[in-house]
Amino acid sequence: MVVGKPDKEILPDPVAPFLKPLEKALREAEREQLSGERRIADRAAFYRQFLRKQLHILRTEHSLGAGGRVRARRQAALLTALLRHLWGSIVERLFRTAEDVPPLLLAAVGGFGRGELCPYSDVDLLFLSGPCSRDEEERVAEIVQQVLYTLWDIGLQVGHSTRQIEDTVDYANQDLRTKTSLLEARLIAGPPALWKEFQALFENRCLRGREEEYVEWRMVDQQMRHAKYGGTVLVQEPHIKNGCGSLRDYQNLFWVLRVREGIGTTDHLVKSGRLEAKEGERLEEAYDFLLRVRAEMHYIEKRPSDLLTLGLQAKVAGGLRYPGPNLLRRIEECMRDYYRRAYVIYQLANLVFDSLAKSKRACSAVTDRDRQFIEDFPLVDGKLEVPPRRRLRENPLGILKAFVLAARHDVGIGPGLAIEITRTLPLLRGALLQRKEVREMLLLLLSSKGRVGRVLRQMHELGLLGRLVPEFAPLTCLVQHEFYHRYTADEHTLRCLEMLDRIWTDPDAPFAAYRPILESVERPYLLPLAILLHDTGRATNRRHHAEESATNAMRVAKRLRLSPRDLATVVFLVSNHLLMWQTALRRDLDEEETVEEFCKIVATQERLDLLMVLTFVDGEGTAGTDAWSSWKDLLLWRLYRSASAHFGRAIAAEGGPKQSREEIAKQMRERPPPEVSLEEVDAHFEHLPKSYFLRCPEDRIRRHLSVIHRFLYQQVVAVEPMLCPVVDWVDVPAQGYSEVIVVTWDRARVFARICGGFAALGVSILSAEVYSRSDGIAIDTFWVCLPDGLVADADRYLAPFSRLLDNAFSVEEFDFSPLVEKQFDRLPEWMRQAEFPTRIHFDLTSSKHFTILDLETPDRPGLLYRIASSLAAAGIDVASARIATEKGAALDTFYLRKAGGGKLEDEKEIERVTRRLRKAMGV
Repeated sequence: MVVGKPDKEILPDPVAPFLKPLEKALREAEREQLSGERRIADRAAFYRQFLRKQLHILRTEHSLGAGGRVRARRQAALLTALLRHLWGSIVERLFRTAEDVPPLLLAAVGGFGRGELCPYSDVDLLFLSGPCSRDEEERVAEIVQQVLYTLWDIGLQVGHSTRQIEDTVDYANQDLRTKTSLLEARLIAGPPALWKEFQALFENRCLRGREEEYVEWRMVDQQMRHAKYGGTVLVQEPHIKNGCGSLRDYQNLFWVLRVREGIGTTDHLVKSGRLEAKEGERLEEAYDFLLRVRAEMHYIEKRPSDLLTLGLQAKVAGGLRYPGPNLLRRIEECMRDYYRRAYVIYQLANLVFDSLAKSKRACSAVTDRDRQFIEDFPLVDGKLEVPPRRRLRENPLGILKAFVLAARHDVGIGPGLAIEITRTLPLLRGALLQRKEVREMLLLLLSSKGRVGRVLRQMHELGLLGRLVPEFAPLTCLVQHEFYHRYTADEHTLRCLEMLDRIWTDPDAPFAAYRPILESVERPYLLPLAILLHDTGRATNRRHHAEESATNAMRVAKRLRLSPRDLATVVFLVSNHLLMWQTALRRDLDEEETVEEFCKIVATQERLDLLMVLTFVDGEGTAGTDAWSSWKDLLLWRLYRSASAHFGRAIAAEGGPKQSREEIAKQMRERPPPEVSLEEVDAHFEHLPKSYFLRCPEDRIRRHLSVIHRFLYQQVVAVEPMLCPVVDWVDVPAQGYSEVIVVTWDRARVFARICGGFAALGVSILSAEVYSRSDGIAIDTFWVCLPDGLVADADRYLAPFSRLLDNAFSVEEFDFSPLVEKQFDRLPEWMRQAEFPTRIHFDLTSSKHFTILDLETPDRPGLLYRIASSLAAAGIDVASARIATEKGAALDTFYLRKAGGGKLEDEKEIERVTRRLRKAMGV
């Protein structure tokens, strides 16, 4: 539909309905409080008191559930009434007659001009004058000064500019942001004739003939803004003003309509046929909700606030009085409401923008004879459009056919077809969804190599995916309270599918390494289907969601009539989608039993290949490559190679096969580390067990020798025996971690003290290996990073860490607890109130030499320090540790042995250690 540009419609002042009561209240307050001489200082106090009272009323009404837009307009009306009163009093005091008043007006611009102010928003003003004599310019300056000084005395944050009409119009043509602010400018006080003169000049010289320049700029600005704030509505910490589906998306839509068509209202969108009446209502309701949330954010922060952080989400949910059994459930309900409203704005605004572009193209109409078709669908600018002769409402299955064609020919869905799909969806239900064609087309979509994620994303955005796979629908806008999860559950799944596409299309690391695995997969729909369903169990809010997800997978696989073999494969992948990640990160991969137990569960090379790729894309889809670090990738490939060898497929390991202890010793003697003597090399090999040389690569052994040399040298040159350890800290930025080696004398609580040092600095431990030489030297190696996954660089952390350890090892009863508590206080409120059950499990069979402790508990700074201290007090040594975090919980694994040697196996002793651990963790 091509909509012609009507004459500009003069819209009513948005704050007018609220002005009369405020103006009346202002006059009454003036009579009561201001008598005699009207001094400006008295007026500032008077306005300040009046404003405080009225703002308190607005705050109370907000707390009682007032709509976001009504509250925003009432605050704009309040400032409008105050400014008009102030303007009148200043003009009356400065000038005796109307002829003395200079040609000057006061206008509201920006959000104030739109008639919407949040609690701590700036008040943006424009002082606009006509041509002035020198004397008039001085009078203009006096008025401006009086107004601004009073507003500043009141305590308002004011943005302001003073220009003549001609200069304002010229500047608006140079700066499109200024032009935008003037689109919604509103007269506050001053000569109406001067205001009409400005409006006419602005319309004729700033807008007419410049429409496409402005519209193009606004569309490019929106694309850049979206990219800056995550590219999706469903980020963990949305920006309510500028993100995807934000207030700015709504405002941008109507700025473009105002310039392009002379009017920017939802009613116009409905009357022009771009939106249906219900869609218009949803758009307005969504914007109102976002304004209400933003107002609550301002009230909480007592300042302008637009980033809805994890900590702020808890406070907003409380302020808006969301019900729920605990804090996390309240946050989830609040954020789900937010995402749904933001999604409405994002989707409808994009549809209208696309239709605007389409109507522009329609001005140079293409005949059906010239138009390119893909089957029944016209292809317009690389996108499928509505079939001209067969409407989708007559054949709803055509919706699915459109997506199959889009995937097959690598084209998109056009704006007209997208609107038609959303309006036809209600017809796609019941028996229609059970037809064979639906099953076949869905499997075809899932088999579209390199295009699955893109197509399924658009299906989800238009509401189709949840109809075809109702098990996926509850994930929509579902908040995930996990540190590394930046996205909602549905967005995470879609990003996983897009990461799968990148394996087919991206020649760079880390994706290229996984392509050979994908190319060996015979049935390409299995993995996308498993990815689509792998987190569907999260909607039940259970800690262990994989079982519920597997149940959903069984249901969907049966509905799609998959073969028994394919059904079993999909259910296996969904049920075990965390298996490879947990094994790689939480088990000692140097122990044969670890790989054997893993392979018993996986059973075949085909399942291993599929699970390998699923694990990778699941990690990548969590928060991008920052979350799925090279450290995790390294461990994953190590497990994959070991398991492949178990199944009979030889895959070359990085660095080649491991050397024997004797071969390493020979090389070390031939080429020892700098300054390390042959006697030191021999002592190292003599005093360490065989397992050390099986696990440690040659380069790490060399580093250990160098650090031990520094430690022993420290003992020789010191006047007194030195208890302080030596620390070697090496950053590995390419793989997202630092490797820290600590060498000291072996004694009680060495591991615990080192953990305390990391905890006190807020550094996270990824993994640890602990070795003790028989001559009393302890060698502890840690792999660490910051809580957000960034490298804890040595320049910043080595010196304070070394000082902390010097103090801790010099004072026998040194306690890290006060330092650790400071880190706890920095946690977001939702993490401090996390409600996860603690699970402590001792595995006596999976390792020949160690007792394995698996521990799950709410994650806290210093947790590892408290655990290690508790174990040390119980006479238990930690040989190695694997540390992981999921959903605000610590998922830690410790390989333990008794201080005197041997596994921890006695039931009573295990019960005693368990009680100690629970006490230490406070659970």
